[in-house]
Amino acid sequence: MNSYGLVLAGGGAKGAYQIGAWKALKEMGITFNAIAGTSIGSINGALIAADDYEKAHQLWLNISIDKGLRINEELPDPENLFSKKNWGALFKEVIKNGGLDASPAADFISQYVDEKKVRESGIPFFAVTVQMTQGVTPREIGIDEIPEGELTDYLMASSNIPLAVGIGPEGERFLDGGVYDNIPIMTLKKRGYNKIIILDISNLKGLGHTMNTANSQVVHIRPYSTDMLGGFMDLDAEAVEKRIQLGYLDAKKAFSHLLGNIYYFLPETFRSMAQRYGADTLVTLEKLGFHLSLDPYKIYTEDEFLHALKTLYEAENQRLQEEAAIAAETEKESDFDSIRNAFRKRFSQKNPMDEFTDAIAVLDNVII
Repeated sequence: MNSYGLVLAGGGAKGAYQIGAWKALKEMGITFNAIAGTSIGSINGALIAADDYEKAHQLWLNISIDKGLRINEELPDPENLFSKKNWGALFKEVIKNGGLDASPAADFISQYVDEKKVRESGIPFFAVTVQMTQGVTPREIGIDEIPEGELTDYLMASSNIPLAVGIGPEGERFLDGGVYDNIPIMTLKKRGYNKIIILDISNLKGLGHTMNTANSQVVHIRPYSTDMLGGFMDLDAEAVEKRIQLGYLDAKKAFSHLLGNIYYFLPETFRSMAQRYGADTLVTLEKLGFHLSLDPYKIYTEDEFLHALKTLYEAENQRLQEEAAIAAETEKESDFDSIRNAFRKRFSQKNPMDEFTDAIAVLDNVII
């Protein structure tokens, strides 16, 4: 049976990645027999339980700071809440209102999360949060514990961003579930689920997190670097679409429908390249691509990959040569300073391309 327990980590705006991964998993015929999510992972988990990809995609296409927070102060950077440019305006808002009013978020989420479908799916669903009403109590709240009509409130309790007020069940106080366990695999493991997919989007683990995968089949889907997902509150529409695409590609790679160490190739393309250039050199080629910021949001043919890489390498090499020439012109200093700078260059400042020697040798034979 091609069914797994699904664990969705928290990570704010990075959560769009999980929706792209879900799209790929659906295409591969993978279903879920239990779902546990923290923070944005709980919201995505409810959308997945309801099994309406188009609605989930629309949520992420339409999401914006003003639909989640009521802020009277004008934000200099309205697409990225915690940008340094916004700190002054946020400080004024917190002082005036005792926090950031997040009540609009519940209205926005309820437009897309169909509680009836979540309940009727029959999939055990858990949202992780930290209850603050009497002491500090980590909670793994199952759908069967949530009163009818209050699913959105508990999703918001799991997703309580710093300084937010006005969300969660009435009369209760909660912290974001990521404080306790941002990758709640044990929520499912201790309930007997041992075949699990993790959709991971953050380096945060949580104070109570444990990762016991003994006697389990775990597929861990995450980007090569979480930095590729951008900022925690960066809701720029183009960034959202890129995260969705990256999640889609990584999920396909996790099940060997695509191959690659960092980038994405059809299996026959990747195997052919590994045979032609050697596995180690291919790894170095991909690392060089990452160093040069080669576009990671597509599936490459061999020619596309090598030609794009060579173009970026030649541009970077030209830039480094120009920098060296400028440095040579401006280094008319005392004899002592000249000796010191020469020493630094010889022993401390390696050419950043040195570690990619084998990859560059391959590129030297590519005709553009």
